[in-house]
Amino acid sequence: MKIKALCPHCKKWISSEFAFPSSEFRCPQCQNDLFLFKTDSFVTGKKLEQCPSCGASHLYRRKDFNQKTGIALVALGVALAYFTYGISLLIVTLIDFFLFRKIKEMGTCYQCQLEIRQSELIKTLEPFNLQIFDYYKNLKP
Repeated sequence: MKIKALCPHCKKWISSEFAFPSSEFRCPQCQNDLFLFKTDSFVTGKKLEQCPSCGASHLYRRKDFNQKTGIALVALGVALAYFTYGISLLIVTLIDFFLFRKIKEMGTCYQCQLEIRQSELIKTLEPFNLQIFDYYKNLKP
């Protein structure tokens, strides 16, 4: 499992790889415990009930694709549509279809933006929900 998280102690972004079952999730820079809110089901690798980093009860799954790249691809297709008589839009649609099928999913916390990749725990998460996102966005000062 690959994780990208903000260390609660040294406040630096950590990208690291962990294996289950393990109770040792330490920051490689400050050597403090990276996950203050880890549950037993997370340690054993069975279920992700809450964010192990911030304790938020809502996480979501999404495609592990850079959204800026996707927007740039669509903008390029639209910009070329006049010159290609719309064929560029068809090509962008086909590229999007193949990328959607190939790219794997990742889990993300609404509150602290923790990212979890290459784990079976992601399958238990719900898809993105805009209402929950707005709730956590309004909690931030």
